[in-house]
Amino acid sequence: ATSSNFGGLAVDDDTLRMMELGYWKIRGLGAPLRLMFAYAGEEYENKMYSDFDEWFKKEKPRVLEKTKLANLPYVMDGEVCVAQSTACMVYVAEKLGLYGGIKDLEMLSEIYDLRNSVIDLVYPFKKATRDQAEFEKNCEAQCQKVAPLFYAKLEAALSATFLLGDAPRACDFHCWEMLDQHELMATKHGHASPLLKFPKLAKYYADFKDLPQLQAYLASDLHKLPCNSPNAGAYTY
Repeated sequence: ATSSNFGGLAVDDDTLRMMELGYWKIRGLGAPLRLMFAYAGEEYENKMYSDFDEWFKKEKPRVLEKTKLANLPYVMDGEVCVAQSTACMVYVAEKLGLYGGIKDLEMLSEIYDLRNSVIDLVYPFKKATRDQAEFEKNCEAQCQKVAPLFYAKLEAALSATFLLGDAPRACDFHCWEMLDQHELMATKHGHASPLLKFPKLAKYYADFKDLPQLQAYLASDLHKLPCNSPNAGAYTY
């Protein structure tokens, strides 16, 4: 067995195939992690929770024994348990040889801001979208005004096949997921693709989607899951 050191934690590399990913039964913040595992061809235990009681009453107490920051998503790797989405993405990417260091983390943070703009749009409890009619109106603004503000920065940053060079990093998996969600949103609600004015980003999106390593995942039921949680009242796309 070999071991690596991550954040001061000695991690047995042979436990990689036993890694456990826990998240809601939606795409959400779990999809970038599932995409990473698919790209690397690594087996993992994919635990998906369908309702609040299943997580909060049954499983969260178990995860709390490993980390007092227990939340979804979490990644359990032997005795190591990491919670919070960006930390999970960094941890899994590091274990799979996909982490690109501080610039990767910087780009992940930028994409998380794009993701948060979607959360404001789709969940009524955020008060930005209070009913279906308002969602339809705000959906158009998301596709034509909000997303392009982020896309312009990503377009400017793209100078190679992937965001940080010629190999995919953690940020690419989250970025592609958010681009794909916006394509779904635009198509379902009859809006123009936000990618139309960003040729480099459009090519990046299409090329990433064609990666041979991802075809089984993209054809699977995991990719067909809701993007956000119906149980929490999310408007759908």
